[in-house]
Amino acid sequence: MPRNSVHEKLVEPCPTSLVTLVDGIDDDGASWKEIADVFSYTTSGLGFYLPRPCRIGNLVSLMLQLPSDLRCYDHAEELYQVWGLVQSCYMSITADLAAYQVLVALCGKDPPASYTGNPLQNYRICGSSEDGLWKITESETRFVQRRDVRYWEKIEIYLATVDSKGSPIGGERARTENVSKSGAAVISTLDLKVGDHVKLISEAFDFSGLAVVRDTRSLKDVHSKVHLEFVESRFPIEKLKSKETDQ
Repeated sequence: MPRNSVHEKLVEPCPTSLVTLVDGIDDDGASWKEIADVFSYTTSGLGFYLPRPCRIGNLVSLMLQLPSDLRCYDHAEELYQVWGLVQSCYMSITADLAAYQVLVALCGKDPPASYTGNPLQNYRICGSSEDGLWKITESETRFVQRRDVRYWEKIEIYLATVDSKGSPIGGERARTENVSKSGAAVISTLDLKVGDHVKLISEAFDFSGLAVVRDTRSLKDVHSKVHLEFVESRFPIEKLKSKETDQ
């Protein structure tokens, strides 16, 4: 199943304060527990901030007071215990928070039988069940983690389409959802496809860089979220950090 369709169903803003107990296993096989602030939840997914990283593809156990109408079982219980498959994990930095932002796909009350023999087993999504949870299966390979920190900043930019020589031939004013040294996620109305080349221009940060489209995801309106990887230049993150410090 495409990762985009999974993420569409996972993310929903959290209307009230909610925390979850996260129980996982580190790479050395040692168990750990953390209390995490939840920032989004649906029937099939949960997003939370954690002081430690989680490896993508691993399972974690969650316990929280999820609203009854979003549960697939144990509706009358005070706490909802459910297993989650880590879909993304990266350091998220805003003006008042520095923590790992973790997104998990909820996959049931019990882990697969293979988890008992190997808690570090990697899994992947292979479909969805009738109750709204995700089906998972064993994966032979590990997901490669992103190397650069994302900064969740809305930066006004100009996103230009380019010809074969890299010269601008059109474009629009847009904004970033997040940015790192090596790429950015941009909210745009341009008709872009994976593999297309564009130029991202930011007057505020004196930056102009050629980028390749690595992924796109349609949003509810005419906009799309476009994931870009810079081809030659690197975004001046130090200027962004300096700006945050000045504020």
